[in-house]
Amino acid sequence: MLMDARPAAERVADALVAAVPDFEYVYSNNIEAYDVFSVALFFWEVVQVTVRSYLGDREEPDWRSTLQFMETAVQSADQLERKAIGFHFLWNLPNRGEPGHDLVGELGPELTRVFTRLQQGHPVD
Repeated sequence: MLMDARPAAERVADALVAAVPDFEYVYSNNIEAYDVFSVALFFWEVVQVTVRSYLGDREEPDWRSTLQFMETAVQSADQLERKAIGFHFLWNLPNRGEPGHDLVGELGPELTRVFTRLQQGHPVD
């Protein structure tokens, strides 16, 4: 991803919206609701939208596009961007027993590696 002075999570959010324009409404609603961009709430909503799509809601951005973006991003990201993806996206995925948890099994290899590290209490590298 491109380096700039903004926080890593904001760079990832902007790149996601650029790659999957259907998330523009989530981004816009976030700013409208909070008068500033709330990274944590944006990614929480991205996870909720992704899970709804995975569970069959065809009105939401396709979950495959979201996971493909995240997989590509985590592979090419710097350490701060990888941490942002880990803590703001992966950490919010459904736990065992929650609807949509099977989405975790659809993660690509690098997302799975980062997710596993988080689950084991290890830092994102």
